[in-house]
Amino acid sequence: MKKYWLSFASVLMIVVGLLRGMGGVTLLTQGDKVNLGLPVTASPAELKIAAYSLIAVCLLLVISAVSLTIRRLVSNYAFCWASLLLFLASGLVNGFLLFGHPLGSGQLINWGVSFIIGLCLVLGKDAVHPKYIQEYEK
Repeated sequence: MKKYWLSFASVLMIVVGLLRGMGGVTLLTQGDKVNLGLPVTASPAELKIAAYSLIAVCLLLVISAVSLTIRRLVSNYAFCWASLLLFLASGLVNGFLLFGHPLGSGQLINWGVSFIIGLCLVLGKDAVHPKYIQEYEK
């Protein structure tokens, strides 16, 4: 049952990562014309930094989630935690870059989703193996 918590965390990480990536691509293609609900105070260079960081977070979340799904190793488990922390940090930095302040309703959503993913990772921790042994995949 513990491995299902890890699978659920991985699915959530992939969904959140893809949403982050779509946001990054949208920022790259539409720039300051994007309607984000709040006035964007970022310069064109800051918009690109924010967009590329969103795409980087997308890749980190998706790669770490897939690696944990394929092999439930301690290193992949730690990679998921690192990706989750970078997701939160990038949200704060991007909020500051785009809107001039790091907090907002989007950050509450980020923290809520991160809490759920973190809880699933903690609940599935017992299904993580210290090293790769082929018999684990049977």
